[in-house]
Formats: sequence, structure tokens, C-alpha cells
Amino acid sequence: MPDMPILGFFVLCLVVLWLGILIGSWIQGSRKALVESEMTVITVLEGALLTLFGLLIGFTFSMAVNRYDARKLLAVQEANAIGTTWLRTATLPEPVRTQEQSLLREYTQERLLYHTEFRAREESHYSEQQADALRKRLWAGASAYAVDHRESVTGLYLQALNSAIDTAGERVAADENRIPAEAWWMLLFVGFVACIVLGTKIGPRRWLLQSILPVVLAATLTMTMDLDSPRFGFIRVTQVDMEKVAADMTTLPQQAP
Repeated sequence: MPDMPILGFFVLCLVVLWLGILIGSWIQGSRKALVESEMTVITVLEGALLTLFGLLIGFTFSMAVNRYDARKLLAVQEANAIGTTWLRTATLPEPVRTQEQSLLREYTQERLLYHTEFRAREESHYSEQQADALRKRLWAGASAYAVDHRESVTGLYLQALNSAIDTAGERVAADENRIPAEAWWMLLFVGFVACIVLGTKIGPRRWLLQSILPVVLAATLTMTMDLDSPRFGFIRVTQVDMEKVAADMTTLPQQAP
């Protein structure tokens, strides 16, 4: 469920919740005397279920917002780390400098592709594998040079490169840190039962009244999933900072004297 298209998830929620309303409305029409005799209990159940659903969606929404904010912060941190690494390539001698700069350009484009394109899970894994291969080549080239050149400027470059690698790993972990599918199913189940109870108070063929709660709840659930989704949907973490770093790489950094 976490990887469902956002519009598909909205339709699923709307169908499930509206079905609950229709079932409740059918019960009200076919068992009217029984419903009226138990109206006090039904009212209590309705309030309890809607309150429970509100608490659950509140906690879920808070989790989704926290994850979204974490992804935004990590995007800025990775762009800064890569930008610092790019500037410090100027401290390296040839041919290591040209080699590291070329690999760093490829790596930045791969990271942009990973986070901006709409991709299936298999394609995302392939893109991350490509980025990981570039990370290994960057580190291998820098560490091989550092074996015989232990100057402080070399250590600073390795430190910046290590920070860029670590931040990339944190972003991948943040993308995988999603609200579990079991939580979404529980939300749908509670909403479905709440709609059944509410539907017993709405007569058949009163389509406008039947549609209000399912549409509102489905929209709320969908927005929550949109916030929780790093690649699909309308609410996305922008890559402005990373794009600026990629644009800066069109000109070579000023070399140290």
C-alpha cells in the first residue's frame, strides 16, 4: 500500500468508506425499528469510533510530517556536503583532481535522477546501485592518493567526501522509513466501521449526505500518504539545492595556490 499511486489510494479509500455508509444506510432501511430502539448505543458508538479515527489519523499525520521535514533537511545537507566536496577537489593535484571531479559530476546527476524521476521500486534500486558504484570509485581514488600524501588538505577532502557519502545513505534510509501498510489498513478498517455506524442515521438515496464523510476522510488519508511518499504524489521534496550544486559544477572550482 505505501507504494500505491496517490490517486489510486484516494479511490480505494473513497470506495471502502462509501461502502460503509451504504451498508449502514441499508441497515437503517431494512431494520428501522431495531435501529431506532438502539439509537442511544449507536450514537455512543459513533462518537467513540470517530474520536478513535481522529486520534489515529492525527498520529499518522504527525508521523508523515516529521518524515517529510526530515527528508527536506537531508536534501539540503547532502547538497551542501557534495558542494563542499566539489570545492575541495581544487586541493588535489592532477590527474586525481580531474578524475574525482568527473566522478563527482556523474554522481551528482545520478543522485538528482534518483530523487526527481517517478520510478518503480526496481528502477530506484538500480539507480541507487549506480550511485553506490560511483561512491566506491570516488572513495577508492581519493584513498589511494591519500596513502602516499597525508597532507592536511587531503584529509579535509576525505572528510568532505565521507560526509557526502554518509548523508546519501541517510537520505536513502529516510526514503525507506515509511508508515507501515498495517497502519493504513487499520485506519481504513476503523473508518469503514465508523461509516457503517454513521450510515444507520442516513436514509437510503440521500447521496449528498452519504458522500460528505467518505470524501473528507479519503482526502485526509490521501494527503497523509502523499506527505509520507518520497517519490509519488503531488507533495515532493524539491531538489533546488542539488540542482544548484550540479549547475555550479559546470565551472571548475578555484585551485589553491
